[in-house]
Order: sequence, then C-alpha cells, then structure tokens
Amino acid sequence: AFDGTGYGDDGSIWGGEWFVGSLREGLTRCGHLRPALLPGGDAAAKMPLQALAGFLAEGGAWAKEAGRRLGFPERFFIALSMAEKRIRTFPTTSMGRLFDAAAALLGFTGPITFEGQAAIWLEHRARLERPRKVYPFPWDEERGVLDYRPLLMAMIEDRLKGEAVEVMARAFHRSVAEALFQSVRRLCAAHGVDTLVLSGGVFQNALLLSDVRERFADSGIDVWLPRQVPVNDGGVSLGQAAIAAAHLAREVQ
Repeated sequence: AFDGTGYGDDGSIWGGEWFVGSLREGLTRCGHLRPALLPGGDAAAKMPLQALAGFLAEGGAWAKEAGRRLGFPERFFIALSMAEKRIRTFPTTSMGRLFDAAAALLGFTGPITFEGQAAIWLEHRARLERPRKVYPFPWDEERGVLDYRPLLMAMIEDRLKGEAVEVMARAFHRSVAEALFQSVRRLCAAHGVDTLVLSGGVFQNALLLSDVRERFADSGIDVWLPRQVPVNDGGVSLGQAAIAAAHLAREVQ
C-alpha cells in the first residue's frame, strides 16, 4: 500500500507498507518504508520542500551543505531545523511524501496547488527520458525496511554533478519499481505466496505501474490492481465493507 497519508495502528503516519494475509485471515504488516520525519505534519504535504527536509534530517550538517549547494529556498533550512529539534514534527513511512521529496530535490521547490501535483510533475519529467540507471534503494530483509537514504544520497550526488533532471526522474521511478520487486520477491518466498496486490494513490502513476509490470513479467508472481474502483482513497470504503463481511462470515460459521 503506497499512499500519502494513512493512520497506522502504532499512531504514526503510514503510507509505504507491505502486508501479508487475506480478508478472511486478516492482514499482518510485514514491512515498511524507513520512517522519515514530517516537519509541520500535513503542511509538508502541501510543501514538498518540507518533505525533503524531513527525509534528509538525519544527514545533519551534510544535508544543510547539500541544500546550500543546490540553492534551496530558506524554507528548506527552516524545516530542517524543525525536524532536528522535533518541533511539530511527526514520523512517517509515506511513499507519497518520498515522491514529493524527490520532486523537490529535482526542482519542484514551490507549494502544490492540487493534490499529487509534485508527483505528477516528477512523472512528466521522467517521461521525457528513457531508463538509463537504477539508484540503490535497499531492502533490509531482516527488519522488513526499505531504506530511502542511499537513493536520495545518489540523487543528490547526481544533481551536484549536473545530471539532467529528466534522467534522474526516470531513474527514480525505475528504482522504486526495482525496490518493490526485490522486497516482494523475498516476502513471497518467505511467506509462501505468489500474488501481489497493489493499492494506494501512488499507483495512479502510470509510468511507475508500467515499470512494475515489466519487472514482474517473468517472475511467477501475479500482480493485481483494482479495475472497477479507484486504487486510491475512492476504494477505501469497499475495502472496509469487504473486511466487515469477512468478519461477519467468520462469526456466522
């Protein structure tokens, strides 16, 4: 489930989650994106630069130096300070915010005017280039964590070297698809399953979906995606009804 904001059962903001199970047996969280920080909470969803600051907050002085060399607006440094001091800052595993952070890193440094704008901008830039590289985006199998730090560090290094934004945007999409493949392949082997169900607003990204389908094509893993209901929040009520029906069916039995 790759989305922007979801309320996790641990009280944090989810949005980059791997679950194993079924409606009848229930779903168990078996992996997630490495937690980042959201300076300002919901405000970071409207200002991708704040999301980027939260994802880079662990970098400390290195993050500030990168921001200066890349000419980021002052808002980035304010948000970085908020994250470092934990002032109105909240943990998140949101894949949607990672897309926002990548967009900010590649030049989308202003506020968004409609939901998903930064990610749409990133996808558009990526479509202008063919795949040339894949950034490191490692899956820690023991902890069930996808670590975005090597990915963002490699992107920053490319920007400082003057790499074309379109090349980097395309590589970012490819890297997410590759990371998803590697993580799911290992989880399927560990849990004895062969079906991947994709959900969440991030999968409205047609380029990402194309990369994911291509990567899984000969894997022996079936990829399922909603066709008659929206993949994002519009399908939530149906999922809730399905879970309720499964619970009622168990009680009746």
